[in-house]
Amino acid sequence: MTDPSSRLRTILDQLPFAVDDSDAANDVFRRWRENGDPEAERLVDMWTYCFVCRYFLAKASGDAFDRAATPDELITRAYGKVQEKRDGVRDPSRYTNWVSVVCKNTFLNYTRRDRVADSINEEEGPTLQARESRIPEVGFVREAFEEAIERLPDYLQEPARLYFLEDREFEEISDEIGKAVPTVRTYKHKAVKQLRKDDRLREYVERPNL
Repeated sequence: MTDPSSRLRTILDQLPFAVDDSDAANDVFRRWRENGDPEAERLVDMWTYCFVCRYFLAKASGDAFDRAATPDELITRAYGKVQEKRDGVRDPSRYTNWVSVVCKNTFLNYTRRDRVADSINEEEGPTLQARESRIPEVGFVREAFEEAIERLPDYLQEPARLYFLEDREFEEISDEIGKAVPTVRTYKHKAVKQLRKDDRLREYVERPNL
C-alpha cells in the first residue's frame, strides 16, 4: 500500500491551487454540483483527499496515535464519509468547512471510542475524561435507542443518531448533514416526539437538558 505522505505529495503536485485556498476549493465544488463538470469533480476529489490526508498526518506528527497504521485508517474513514455525505452539503461556500468538521469529528470519535476500546485490554490503559453522555452507557438503553432511531423516518435517523448516540452539538450536526442549525433543532424535536412513544426511552428523552 502506498504511504499516505507519498501519495499526498503526488496529488499535491497535480492540484492547481493550494490546499489552504478555501475559495478555490469551494468554487470547484460549486462548479461540480451546479454543472456536473467532471474536471471539477476530479479536482474536488483531489483537494478533499489532500486536506484529509494532511489533517491526519499533522496529528500523527504530534504523536496523537499509538499505532503507525492509525493515520491511514482514519484518512480512509474520513474520506469515505465525505464521499458518502457530500451530496447533502447545500451551501457550496461551506464545503471546505464541512470537510474540516468531518475530519475533526472522525478524530474525536477515535479519541473517545477507539482509544477507550483499546484500553479495555490493557491492565494499565489510559484513562480518558469524556463529557457526560446524553444517554446512559447501559447496554439495553443504548440498544433501545439504536432500534428506535432505525424506525424513525429516513431524514430524522442521521441527526438523531448524531445527537443521542454520538453526543454531537447542533452546530456539528448542521455541518455533518448540510442543514441549518434551526432545521437541526426541528429535526431533534421531531425525533424526540417519536422516541417518547417507546416506554423504554421516555425517561431519557423527557429530561430538561435534551
